[in-house]
Amino acid sequence: MSFIQRSLIWGTGFSLVEGLPYGPDARHRLDIYTPRHGAPKASVLFVYGGSWTSGARTLYRFLGQALAGRGYQTVVADYRLSPAVAWPGFVEDTARAFGWVKAHIADHGGDPARLFLMGHSAGAYNVAMVALDPRWLIPHGAAPQDASGVAALAGPLSFNPLKSDATRAIFETAPDIELARPIKLAATHAADAPPFLLMHGTGDRTVGSHNSVNFADAVRAAGGQASLKLYPGAGHLSVVTSFAWPLRWRAPCLDDADGFFGARLTA
Repeated sequence: MSFIQRSLIWGTGFSLVEGLPYGPDARHRLDIYTPRHGAPKASVLFVYGGSWTSGARTLYRFLGQALAGRGYQTVVADYRLSPAVAWPGFVEDTARAFGWVKAHIADHGGDPARLFLMGHSAGAYNVAMVALDPRWLIPHGAAPQDASGVAALAGPLSFNPLKSDATRAIFETAPDIELARPIKLAATHAADAPPFLLMHGTGDRTVGSHNSVNFADAVRAAGGQASLKLYPGAGHLSVVTSFAWPLRWRAPCLDDADGFFGARLTA
């Protein structure tokens, strides 16, 4: 077998399956954190950030542990990065990973009818894109409506990547940049998209909180559902590192995500 499987008990306890392939590339790998006691409430695909140029799923065990402690199975997926790929390679990978989860999560104790998308920073962009535009998920046997909700942490959801030196080369492959901007897609797709939870620190100097504020407004204006949580003074990393037990005093992000998932499951 090309993956490593092992069971661990950390904190509240979870089993961990590491390195499962969800596609042909070496970066198409994911880890699954499953609560050890009882059936998972739902399965959450988490996509990390890193400006589409860096990141590794192994850095997010604290998040898998945190959500497993609340009863959620968590899938953390790697994806291809720049300069190996440009837009839309990382969006396609997120869609591929979600399609894999829908098709295979039952084999790991999950329920394909109870799925969520979640991402931080660049990862929040990725999950927003696949939740809004069905063309990414259709080739992988899925649709935006297969997600019960989307939690986007500090996502660059309203910026124009061609106006930033850091992202221009990554996004200049887009034939129409407006179709690569979640806030623009919201106008035509939000009514059919899953509900969003936007989580952002007001002290974020990497991705300003106006990204989440403006995106939430755009989703609501188009007839979609979006709730917004702003954390006074929290920075760009705080909204994700606050899932770790020693840092939960920084912001109630775990509680808010848990509340959002729970509300969607009982809606």
